Amino acid sequence: MFLKKIKKRDGRLVDFDAERIKNAVHKALLAVELGDGEKAESITKMVVKILEDKFKEAIPTVEDVQDMVILVLTKSG
Repeated sequence: MFLKKIKKRDGRLVDFDAERIKNAVHKALLAVELGDGEKAESITKMVVKILEDKFKEAIPTVEDVQDMVILVLTKSG
C-alpha cells in the first residue's frame, strides 16, 4: 500500500489508516445486519485499491474515501 496521507476536513494531513475504513464499514454492516469482519475487510481492500489507482500522485480527502466506500458498497449489493 502506497497511500501514506489523507487530507482531513480541516485541511490537516494525517497518516492514512485503512483500519479506520474497515472499522467504519464493519459498524455500518452490523447496524443493518448485513455483515461481519471478513466482509468489512474485503470492502476495505477494494476501497484502498481504487484509491491507490485514482490517487497515484495526489492525497485523497476524507470525502474521497467516503465516496469510494459508498461506490464499493453499492456495487457489492
